[in-house]
Amino acid sequence: MSNFITEDWLRANYSLSDGTEIHLPATCKLTPAARGLITDHHLVVKYYDEQGRLFIESDDENTSTKTNDTNEQPVLKQVHGLTSQQGYDAAECQLCHQAVQKKPDTMTHLNAHTLVSKSDPRLAFRAKLDSCIAMAVWLQIEVSKNPQQWLTDIRSVLGNIMRADALNEPLSNFMIGGLNEEAIHKFSHNPLKYLGHDHIVPSAEHGRDACLLNLLRTEVREAEISAASIFINRDLVVSRPDLMQGLNRLSSAIYVLMLLCVQYETNSIWPTKDTLTSKLGVQ
Repeated sequence: MSNFITEDWLRANYSLSDGTEIHLPATCKLTPAARGLITDHHLVVKYYDEQGRLFIESDDENTSTKTNDTNEQPVLKQVHGLTSQQGYDAAECQLCHQAVQKKPDTMTHLNAHTLVSKSDPRLAFRAKLDSCIAMAVWLQIEVSKNPQQWLTDIRSVLGNIMRADALNEPLSNFMIGGLNEEAIHKFSHNPLKYLGHDHIVPSAEHGRDACLLNLLRTEVREAEISAASIFINRDLVVSRPDLMQGLNRLSSAIYVLMLLCVQYETNSIWPTKDTLTSKLGVQ
């Protein structure tokens, strides 16, 4: 990769869906056009160095790890990869509410402040999310080029769901492959109307990409069911409707991506974002 990150490079490597998290080398320099693209699409940029440490841009030069003489190389501060925060908070036991000096092997962090037993069902949900992220990353190097940018968005959304749960923050609206959640819902529920192909039952004849993506779809569905056991109580009150809807739309997006791969196997045409959004006007 060149030391300079250009607008063309970003467009070639990312779908540029709003809110997508991207990782760039800490030594890179952003051209003005690239920085404008990042701002316009609200991309979340994290930088990594050779030691695997992660950084975000700093507004305070006193906390920076770099200086910037050219105004093209960002001033950075080191952060935790999941929380994007600096430093660590003291944790307490959920049962006795006392500070924990040494974490036992049978407990782990529920969040920055609270330790819980590893039998806590919320940890099972996060473990399933972890499996989904691992699957998404693996598929990024296994599938053909066309679905890869969608998978970048999918990986980003999975990370945002993990973050929203861990930090008890609301999950922001997201886009995958340039499609918002409403568009994803429409395509997945009526693909014959909007995509020109009816629902599919996964089969080997659909091709390698669709079959691999189906593995990720099932992982996300399992994560959704795990979340339901935590966030929907016996009175059917949903405590985290944002996470439940996010996971539902995420599995739908993967299903839509599978359909696009099936169609590509037949006609070798991959639709652009504009082509897909224009189909929503079809009655």
